[in-house]
Amino acid sequence: ERAQDRYAQALGHFQTALALGHPATAALHEICGDLHTLLGEYSAALRAYEAAAALAAPPDLSRLEHKLGQVHERRGQWELADSHYGAALERYRGADDAAALARLYVDRSRVAYGAGELDRARDLAEEALALATAAGDTEAEARAHNTLGILARQAGRLEEARASLERSLALSASAEPSARVAALNNLAHVHGAAGDLDGALALLEQALILCARHGDRHREAALHNHRADLLHPGDVLGQAAE
Repeated sequence: ERAQDRYAQALGHFQTALALGHPATAALHEICGDLHTLLGEYSAALRAYEAAAALAAPPDLSRLEHKLGQVHERRGQWELADSHYGAALERYRGADDAAALARLYVDRSRVAYGAGELDRARDLAEEALALATAAGDTEAEARAHNTLGILARQAGRLEEARASLERSLALSASAEPSARVAALNNLAHVHGAAGDLDGALALLEQALILCARHGDRHREAALHNHRADLLHPGDVLGQAAE
């Protein structure tokens, strides 16, 4: 609650700066989009990112297209997300930024998984891992291993999934909190699928504490949903959102 309150206060200050005519309009709209996203206000986030894109310099458009795709992904709008990721891809390639490409490929892989395109999702995740390793981007590596772990679990290869997700968790120690939350959540899925309810709940508790501290409402809601599924007597384990 404190994290979310701080985000709301910060958002108010940035919006006031815009209203008062601060010259960094594109940057301020983008920051507002970031805060709306964390607060779960997705329509407002899209408007803010679109306003930023209308004012941004060409080198910044790839990042904004990527962020627009991420908001659509959170809403489960796979085709719209993939369309924005495709636009970002062309710009990232032109900039020769392997780390940014790696993170984009991870997100494209996750969208392919959400759309049920499992072979494509695995190909994209493996490409993301190769790019991340080449770029030395540990956070992108963590996210790629996370997606590969999800895909292995989906295929019933629990030991392979566990290995990928434990690697993701180790790499995410110094990454953005959302990367570590994702690894903990998906490792909990593996423990749940293996019948280890106590282990799954312990991992979810760690994820919930970290997620609440970070203040990301969407991910915190998904974690509570996963926890409820595990505790429901008739639940089929491992069906909550990734």
